[in-house]
Amino acid sequence: MRASALVVAVGCVVSVLVTGCGGSTSKTFTIGILSDCYGPAGGSNQLNVASAELPLIERGATSLGRNPSDGIAAVEVAGRRVRLVLGCAAGTGDVIPEARRLVEEDGARVIVGPQDPSQGMALRLYARRRPGTAFLIQPSAAPELTLTDPARNVFRFTLDAAQSNAGLGGHAYRRLRWRKAAIVADDVPYAWEQAAGFVAEFCALGGRVVDAIWVPFGMDPAAAAARVPRDVDGVYLAQAILPMSAFLKRYAALGHDLADHVVASAEVVADPGAMPSAVGLVVGGGSPLEQATRERAYARRFARAFPSMAAPAISGGSLAYGVGVEAALHALARARGPSGRPFLEALAAVQLDSRSGRIHLDRNRQAIGPSYLSRVTARGMRTLRVVPEVEQTFGGYFTAAGPPPSETSPDCVRRTPPAWAR
Repeated sequence: MRASALVVAVGCVVSVLVTGCGGSTSKTFTIGILSDCYGPAGGSNQLNVASAELPLIERGATSLGRNPSDGIAAVEVAGRRVRLVLGCAAGTGDVIPEARRLVEEDGARVIVGPQDPSQGMALRLYARRRPGTAFLIQPSAAPELTLTDPARNVFRFTLDAAQSNAGLGGHAYRRLRWRKAAIVADDVPYAWEQAAGFVAEFCALGGRVVDAIWVPFGMDPAAAAARVPRDVDGVYLAQAILPMSAFLKRYAALGHDLADHVVASAEVVADPGAMPSAVGLVVGGGSPLEQATRERAYARRFARAFPSMAAPAISGGSLAYGVGVEAALHALARARGPSGRPFLEALAAVQLDSRSGRIHLDRNRQAIGPSYLSRVTARGMRTLRVVPEVEQTFGGYFTAAGPPPSETSPDCVRRTPPAWAR
């Protein structure tokens, strides 16, 4: 009870800083942001908020303090005053109370966030009760959020966890010539969902996943290296919570060339400790990791808006907040101001040129866009391949009637591979 009261109190203080707590005028278009302010993912909160604020700052909004969480002033977009209100969701139990405050008290017409897959699934329950409000549930990456019984007012302009690993299965099968693989990953939903993308593609091509080693929280990932079957051609490695640099070092010490025998999710190289031993490793993710022209331009814009902060090279989760706000502003301009049904229809038709590439939505309002294969080099990350038009079903491998990703699903089945893997 005291924790819930604290969440509301913190959220209300932030709302005052952002321009008022407790309702909005009929001409004000309010966007609510759900981020983890002080929980397990609290370290990314300032970056999440900065990413959400940047589209409005670039349209003339001014910061109200040194930190992004101090808020920004409202600004006019498409003839309407637009403001951001911030909410804290440190755990699944916070999501609905904070969403209710943002929508029912602060008047939010759009919600962007939260981060955790289970939090996103909880928020979808509330979304069904507020059909006139748009819920851009991102970076929460559970595939079933939009694949299974999607709500008409739920949108996601970022790839889900499986989509973000598109291309890795084809790389392992065609380039590295793997036929038998093992999975090593955190034993949490986000890692299951990432692994599902590798399984769908690798198995569709004819590969076999013969073992999955799920690393429970608190266990040293290095211990998993000795458990990998000797007869596999390689390992798909996914990181959600535990740094996997210890696994890479131990697996290499056992005589495995990582470039030939490991592919991984991009989160693995977000850990600086992984880089020295990971040269040659190919990773997959929903954002480019090489600092090319688009990424350098974004970093410059970020630095101008937030001179006291550094835009990290790997920040796909935080970027999702900015993508969500940008999509909402595009829809607001397209709908010529009104919210409700005209806004929802405009939002479904939005196409974005984001930092991650061109994004458009499928009929379930789920992003279709590129994923990226990147290689670790001695000088940093290099884009190996851009995988175009990654859609959520992987060519029909995933269906609304199928079970959600877990420790035992999806099944490894040979079938027609997705278009990008043929």
